[in-house]
Formats: sequence, structure tokens, C-alpha cells
Amino acid sequence: MEQGPGSFPPPADDVEIDLREIFGALQRRRWVLAGCVLLITSAVLLVTFQLTPRYTANTEVLIDPRERNVVDLESVLSGLSSDASTIDSQIEVIGSRSLARRVVEQLGLARDPEFNVALREPGPLGAVVSWLRGLFPAGLEDETEEERQEREQFKVTDAFSEALHVSRVGRRSFVIEVSFTSENARKASRVANTLADLYLVEQLEAKFEATQRATDWLNERLGALRKRVEASEQLVEAYRAEHQLVDSDGITVDEQQVSEINAQLILARADLAETQARFRHVNDLLGSGSGVESVAEVLASEVVRDLRQQQAELAREQAELESRYGDRHPHMIKIRAQRQDLGFEVEAEVKRITANLANEVTVARSRSQSLHRSLEELQRQRSTGEVARIRLRELEREAAANRTLYESFLGRFKETSEQAGVAEADARIISAAAVPVDPSYPKKRLFAAVGLLLSLGVGLGAVFLLERLDNGFRTGTQLEAMLGLPHLASIPELSERDRSVEGKTLSPEDYVLAKPLSAYGEALRSLRAALLLSNVDAPPRVVVLTSALPSEGKTTMALSLGRASALSGARTVVVDADLRHPSLAKTLGLQPEAGLIETLAGQVSLEDVLIHDEASGLYVLPTATGAANPSDLLGSGSMQALLEKLKKDFSLVLVDSAPVLVVSDTRVLSQTCDKLVFIAQWEKTPRGAAAEAVHALRQFEVDIAGVVFSRLDLKRHARYGYGDSYSYYKNYSSYYDG
Repeated sequence: MEQGPGSFPPPADDVEIDLREIFGALQRRRWVLAGCVLLITSAVLLVTFQLTPRYTANTEVLIDPRERNVVDLESVLSGLSSDASTIDSQIEVIGSRSLARRVVEQLGLARDPEFNVALREPGPLGAVVSWLRGLFPAGLEDETEEERQEREQFKVTDAFSEALHVSRVGRRSFVIEVSFTSENARKASRVANTLADLYLVEQLEAKFEATQRATDWLNERLGALRKRVEASEQLVEAYRAEHQLVDSDGITVDEQQVSEINAQLILARADLAETQARFRHVNDLLGSGSGVESVAEVLASEVVRDLRQQQAELAREQAELESRYGDRHPHMIKIRAQRQDLGFEVEAEVKRITANLANEVTVARSRSQSLHRSLEELQRQRSTGEVARIRLRELEREAAANRTLYESFLGRFKETSEQAGVAEADARIISAAAVPVDPSYPKKRLFAAVGLLLSLGVGLGAVFLLERLDNGFRTGTQLEAMLGLPHLASIPELSERDRSVEGKTLSPEDYVLAKPLSAYGEALRSLRAALLLSNVDAPPRVVVLTSALPSEGKTTMALSLGRASALSGARTVVVDADLRHPSLAKTLGLQPEAGLIETLAGQVSLEDVLIHDEASGLYVLPTATGAANPSDLLGSGSMQALLEKLKKDFSLVLVDSAPVLVVSDTRVLSQTCDKLVFIAQWEKTPRGAAAEAVHALRQFEVDIAGVVFSRLDLKRHARYGYGDSYSYYKNYSSYYDG
């Protein structure tokens, strides 16, 4: 809503979004917005339909982290791990130049114009580029045919890589999507499937090559290890033979001999102890006078046993003969003699047995001593060969280590050889690329939507940019907010059609006479009422009309306001105080001989130069000639006296002055006036110029009544919806006459 003359603009820091102002700006600039939308959307659609369609085929490859090695061969070939870095690495492998080049070579894409730019028919732009290249050679004159083919192959691979896109499906899956885009749907499908197949083949080849390299290395290593084992074992045998360290079941000859002699010595010493014990027992019995018949050796002697048997038989015969014969009988004597002889024989045999025991003791002792000497000799020989045995064990350990290493490598060689025949890829194709039906580029609906949004954005930007660049005033609210002055009135623009009355095209000041009840006349009356109410206690009598720049309608407004005031019955006079470019008389079609300057100079009287408008009753004080010093003249006492006289004779004195920013005349003149009305042309007066002019007037402490819009286009203003009372012009235009 438009603020009244006495209202003040809102505080500068009270900023809020005015939706009505935004919609008003869109309404005012709707053709700019519509033009941007239509132009940009049409251009986007035109370009979209001119683009060559492209088709994208997708193949999905599953990276399988499970191990399938038949034998344990992790150090040579292991399955892929399941971490994110491994999946990302496989994505880089699939998108690598080496794999791309294999696909290019297998499918012969170097002969396809889609990828080989050299095979395309050059368009106008291509012809220009070729011509420029001819002017500036790139230094390839010495390039060989092989280098040229390699360079073309490199470019084809680059073009292939640009059409390829490899990505992971989801964030945590093991599925990789291979997408390829081509102008031909079948070609896109064929390339995507071929790339996935070659990726699997490359995995198998890599495993085979790794296995083959491991096998070759192991085979070479086995040969060296075999020679080392043979050399170390030969060295052990030669050293053992040289130092006579032959062994049996891991025991050397010396050790065997010492062990055997030691065992024999133990047995010999035991036998000696036993023999000595028997001998001492026999000696003890003999020394004590006891019989030795109970000695084991005696008991075991067959001779003693036979003699004892014979003694027993003789004793039996003797007992039989004693019952028959006497002691002196020859038979008795013979038997006793026989028995005595047998006793001697038994005693002799016992002595022999005792002597044998003594001999056995001597023999056992000799044997034990001999074995003891042999054992000492062997131990001396063994101690001298201990150093040789230490070296032998060292050689044996080295030979054993070499053999263990050889056997380990031999087992690994067999595992690697077996793995070469059962290697499998760590990935598999789970979804082969089908021939796409719809093109993936351009997405016409998306492009159309983007074009529409882009055009809307550009249009809105253009609308608000134009609004920001709009340097003119359009509403009274803008005037009050930017200049800090009340908006007094808005004087409508009168088009040639509006001013056409009864076949004549009238000037605005004549139109107010012909159509006093028109919107133009009503606006002038509103301005007069605002002036009168600007100071209720002492209504202004002398009012200066000025503007910031020339040609903003102040002279027309002064005449129109004067006639409207005169028609209202007020005695009104208009003074032309623009001494540099007087235009009041010219506007009225007059050529006065004298005017304001002559009156101030005292050459003529005021009554002689005043012109009376018979149609309205308005009086006009024109300026007939220019002055050399307008500022001094307007600030003189004569001018002040003249205005005082006019105030006595007229109810309202309107002074048409010069623009504020052009000269200083108005600032001087305004010191002798009651009020000043600042005129700003609707949509034309620059805001900076108006603000600077008002600032200059305030420096002179001029009493400014307010600001008036001149030449306001009512229809445009209403159609644009600026939000003030004139926005509803179509609702009350019927109240006006014309």
C-alpha cells in the first residue's frame, strides 16, 4: 500500500522478503522470462535431437574370494582377498589400457571410424583443423609407418577407455559392473562381453604364467640343490673313510669295539669274582680240615662220583663180609685196602679240582686284565678321533639340511606342476550384456527437463538482474524509502491517443482544461491537496517545482498544476524561473517582449508582464530573455520582493526552476520559497541522480514538501502490479472522464 505524504519509510534494518514484490517483478518481466524459457528450451531440444544416440551395455562380473586350489599353493597362487582395496584394484585392472588394447585388437576397433578419428569423414570444423595443422606441422615428417600405427593405436585405445566405465555395484558387494557406450547397440553389447571374457582369460593367463615361472624357478633350484646334496653326502663319506669312522646303524667302529670290550670286561670281571669266591671257599674248607665233598665242583665231578659209588659198594661188601669173616680175614683186609685206595684217589681228585680252580682264577684274572688293557687302548684311540667325529657330525648335519631343503623344494615342485592344470579364475560373469533397446544418451526427457529448469533459472536470473539494474523509480514506496521524502502524487502519462479530443491532439496543459475530471486532472488536484496539507497551520504560498535533471516534465507539471488550481477557484500564478533555458512562454506558444528579468531590473512593472490565461484564469510570469548571472539574480533582494508581492496578490505561486544537478539556481531560489516539490519522472529518473539532488537541497536546508511522479504510465503500472493504488487503475478507471 502506498504511504501518505506524512508517513516515513520503514527502518532500513527491517528487511524481509516481500512475496508480492517478487510476483510483481515476475509479472513485469514475464515476457523476458517467457522468452528465456522458450529460447533456451528450444535450443536444448534442438541440440538434443541432433545428437547421435548412444547405447550402453552392462556386464556384471562377480569377484569370488573363495580359494579353489587343489593343493596348498598359497605362496605361488592364492585367491583374491575380500577387502575393498582388492575390489578397487580389480576395477582398475578391468579398466586398464592393456586390457582395453587387447579388446581393440581382438575386435578390430582400429578399423572402426567410431574409435579411429582418422577414418571419419572430416566435417567443416575438421577441415579447418586439418588446414591449421598443415600450416603448423607437428614435426611428424620423419615418423615411420610402425610409429604411425602405434600412435593411432594409442588414440583408439584412449577413445575406447573414454567409452568404458567400470564401477562397483553397491558399497559392500563383490560385483563389478562393466558398462560400455557405443553408437551401435550390438557393438556395445559385444564389446562389454568381450572385455569381461578377456578379463577372465587374463586372470587364467596370469595364474598360468605365475605357475610356469614358479615351476621353472623350482626346477632350476632343484638342480642346484640336487648337486649340493650329492656333494655334501660325498664329502661325508670321504671324510668318514679318511678318518676310519665307518659306522653301523649310526654307531662308529670305535664305539662298537669299546661297547663290546666293555661288555666282555664286565663279564670277565664277574667270572673272575665268581672263580675267586669258589677258590677261596675250597681253601677255607681245606684249611679248616673240613671235607670238601660238599663243594659244587667236587659234587659235579664224575670221577669223584664214581669213586664214591665204588666206596659205597666196598662198604656194603665189607659189612656183608664182617658178618661172615673176622677182621683178619683176607677178604676183609683186601676190602679195607681197596677202600683206602679209593680214598686216596678221591683225595687226589679233590686236589686236582682245587688246582683247576686256582688255574681258573689265574686265567680269569689274566683275561680281565687283558680286556681292561684293550679297553684303555680303544678309549685312547677314541679320544684322539673325537675331533674328527665332531667335524663328521657337522658335515652330516649339513648334508641332512641340504637333503631336507631338496625334498621340500621337490614337494613344492610337484604341487606347482599339479596346480598348473587345475587353475581357475577368481571371477565369473553373472550377467552377460544384452543388446540395449533404448539409447542411454541423450536422455531426451532428462535433457528437456534440464533445459526447462535451466531456462527457468536463466529467466528468473534475467528478471531479477533487470530488476536490480533498473535504476528508475516505479512506486511511491521506493521514492520514500530511497529519498526519505513523502510521496505527494503521481501524475499520469498522457499518450497521443489520450490527448486526442474531438479530433485534436492537445498538450497536457490544454488537456486538463478539456478533461478536468480525467485521471490527469484528479492527480493534479491530489497534488494541490497534498501541498496544502503539508503544513495545515500555514499552507505554503510559494512553491518551487524542480527536478534532478532536465526534461523530466516540471514545466508541463507547473502549467498543468497552475491551471488545475485556477480552475478550482484559487488565484494562481506560474513563474518561469529557469533563466538559462526558459520554456514556459514557448510551451504556451507566446513570444513576450519582457518578462521576469526585466521586472527584476525595474524596466517594466509586474502587471505589464503578467499573462492571463483566459480559459483557466491562470496568470503566467514568463522569462523573455536570458541573464548573465542567474544565481545572483534569483538570490537578490529584488527577487525576494517580487515573490513577497506575488504572495499578497495570489493564493498559490508556482515557480518553475532549473534542474538541481545542472546549476545552483534552484538551491539559491529555494531559500526564498515556502516549499519545494521535487519531480521525478516515472521509470526514467536515475535513483542516484535523485538522491544526489535531494542531498544537495538538504545541505541548503530547503523545506522539501515531497516528491511527485511525472509521466506515470497507468496501464503499465497497473499491469505490472507494483502494489500501490495505481495498481488497481482498471477497477476505478470508469470514474474518470477520459
